[in-house]
Amino acid sequence: MNIKQVRYVCAIVDLGSFSAAAAREGVSVQAVSKAMAELEGVLGEPLFERRSAGVTPTPLCRAFATRAHRVLDEWDALERFASAPAIPFRLGFCYLEYPGIDRLVRLISAVTSKILGRQVDVELTPCVDALDALRSGREDALITMGPLEADDVACGQLGTVSSDVLVSTGHPLAGKDVLTLDDLADYPVLRPVGFEHYAHAVVDEYVRRGLRSEVVDLAPEGPSFDPSIVDRGYSFIFVGNVTGAPEGFVMRPLAKSDGLSVPICFSSLRRPGGLDLSSCRRSLARLSLFG
Repeated sequence: MNIKQVRYVCAIVDLGSFSAAAAREGVSVQAVSKAMAELEGVLGEPLFERRSAGVTPTPLCRAFATRAHRVLDEWDALERFASAPAIPFRLGFCYLEYPGIDRLVRLISAVTSKILGRQVDVELTPCVDALDALRSGREDALITMGPLEADDVACGQLGTVSSDVLVSTGHPLAGKDVLTLDDLADYPVLRPVGFEHYAHAVVDEYVRRGLRSEVVDLAPEGPSFDPSIVDRGYSFIFVGNVTGAPEGFVMRPLAKSDGLSVPICFSSLRRPGGLDLSSCRRSLARLSLFG
C-alpha cells in the first residue's frame, strides 16, 4: 500500500468514477485502474463494483475511505510543513507581561524551535485575545494556564507548574520564608483583567480550595486603578526561577500542603490539514518547565 493508492481511493469515492479521479490526480485512467487492482490484491477483497455507468464503493471501500481521508489530511499538512520549513511557527503564550518575562519567552522559543525543527516565534497574548488570534491565523497555537475551551479548539495538557507568591519588598509577608493560605487571608489577591484562563485556573481555584483573601480585579490601565493596591496585595507567579521577581518585589513559596499545581495547556484549531496536535504536544511536553 502507498499514499498514491490511498489518494486514488478517496478521489474515486468523492467523484464516482475512475476517469474523474484520474483527471483530478493528473494521471491516466490506466494508472488509477492498475493501482486499484494492486490494492485490492493486498486487501483480498474488491473495493468497487464496476458497472458501465461507473463504479460503486463496496462496504470495505467506504470504511477504508473514511480512514483514508483522515490520513490524507495529515499527509497534506506534513507536506506543507516540509515544503515551507522557513515559515515561522507562531506560538502565543497567554501570560502576564512584567520585567523578566522576556527570559521565559526566549527560552520557550529556543526549546520549541529545536524540538519542532523550525523557527518558533513566541509572543505574549492576552487571554481575551486568544480565540481571535487562533481563528484569524495570527497564532498557530497557544500555551495557556488552564484549558482553552471552545468547540473548534483542540486542547491538551503539557504538564503542570507550581506557584509562588509575589509581594512588594515592604509587604508584611516579605519577611516570611514560606507562606500558607492562612497567612494570605488578610491581604487582597490581585486578579488580572484580560487573563481569564490564568484567573480561573489560579485565583479562582485557590478561592475554591479555601483562600479567604479579598479578590481585586486589577486593570493597570483602567481609570479606577489604585497603585497602592499593588503594595497592599499579592499575586501568584509561575516559573519565577526563570523570570526572577520584578524590581521592588520578592517571591515566597507556598507551603506544600497549600500549593496548587496549575495545568499548562497547548491549543490549536480543529481543522483538516491543521497542526498535528498529538505529536506537537508530545514534543512540547519535553520542555522541563512544564513537567
